[in-house]
Amino acid sequence: MPVGRTQAIALLGLQGAVVEIEADYSSQLPKFILIGLPDAALGEARDRVLAAAANSGCELPSRRLTVNLSPAALP
Repeated sequence: MPVGRTQAIALLGLQGAVVEIEADYSSQLPKFILIGLPDAALGEARDRVLAAAANSGCELPSRRLTVNLSPAALP
């Protein structure tokens, strides 16, 4: 099970917060799962990630991709 980890910064006004990002590919049915955001932001973020991948020429493989964003308490 390949797992990738990285960190990013979320800007909250003039403050920055570290966001841990973990991604995992598995050989289950193809699906993109995004975990760790409030329900309203979840759909928007999923659409933005898929659009960014398509526009950058990055082709997502036909496998299940699960992405976890932590901490989930950020707005």
